[in-house]
Amino acid sequence: MKKKSKSKYRIRKNELRKFLKENKLTKKEKERLHWWVDAGNSAFDLQWLFGLREEEAIDELLSGLTDKQKDYVYSYCMNWNPFIDEPYFDYERFEELDLENLPTFEEEPEIDLPV
Repeated sequence: MKKKSKSKYRIRKNELRKFLKENKLTKKEKERLHWWVDAGNSAFDLQWLFGLREEEAIDELLSGLTDKQKDYVYSYCMNWNPFIDEPYFDYERFEELDLENLPTFEEEPEIDLPV
């Protein structure tokens, strides 16, 4: 008689429980890990952690900027890697930016026009 194999879902969830038992994670790391495993990946494939750490490093670099300035930096620095078919933050382009002299994106004051 053939032994019934576990579903991939159950295998991933068992890996997740084991990983959580063996590692201390922050709340943010746990959330990212659950998202990663729910997408069908193994908890032991630490790509989720590398991605999270990179995001945190970028957040640190951009601290002190307004949301519109951050959007500007992201739109300038995001690039596409055709080999893995995914976007990435291009640190070389980031080095080109002068963070001290970014546009302020302040709203133009309204001007009352004569009627």
